Amino acid sequence: MSSLNELIHEAVAERDLSEIHSLIKNNEFILLSTAQEDQGGHEGAFIADIDGMEALMVFSSNEVAKQFVDESSDSISPDEEIGGIIIEGEALLDYLPEHYGILLDAECDSALIIEPELVQQVKKFSAEESGTDEEE
Repeated sequence: MSSLNELIHEAVAERDLSEIHSLIKNNEFILLSTAQEDQGGHEGAFIADIDGMEALMVFSSNEVAKQFVDESSDSISPDEEIGGIIIEGEALLDYLPEHYGILLDAECDSALIIEPELVQQVKKFSAEESGTDEEE
């Protein structure tokens, strides 16, 4: 059986909006955020800057997210705490800012960048599927 990451890779390679939409909408993902121990609040989800493109770092499983945190421990300051947030795929699509892409499973051999233009096409497809008109 293929992993969620592999299935999304295939759908993105084929530019299959219906399949990308279905795979994201019907699954849960992990977002990582940092918090300062002395401030008690979250500072926000991890964002990657890829050649000037901002992408939300999203993980397909707890195991992959934990692996990323473990491998990044050298670049995390001692007073920072990393937290994981489970987000439903539909909410991920609904709340992702317009000009953001998605970096799926960062720092893994199977990492995938879904550029903002494709994300917007999937969001438009989603709006059409649900019968709402999402004019920007």
